[in-house]
Amino acid sequence: MKTTTKIEANTLVQRGKDISFSQLDDELLAIDAQAGFCYSLNETAGRVWDLIATPISLDAICAQLGRQFAVDEQTCRREVTALLQGLCDAGLVQVAG
Repeated sequence: MKTTTKIEANTLVQRGKDISFSQLDDELLAIDAQAGFCYSLNETAGRVWDLIATPISLDAICAQLGRQFAVDEQTCRREVTALLQGLCDAGLVQVAG
């Protein structure tokens, strides 16, 4: 049975799997040929991808996004958590306490 890592406010996340994303208009696109998946990140998700180049907490990501985009803290935390959880489940993000 697969266990799911829970991402919380102080959880440190960082890019994991070595997949290169390329800019196409306002999106980042990547193909994981080995796994048979294609990934597309919109502008905001692409900004999160940029921020997780080095270990960073969910709180720090939301603080950055709050300054850059017109988003309230609760919405930001909910949506970024969902994004990071999906990236984690896909093996694209590493999580540490």
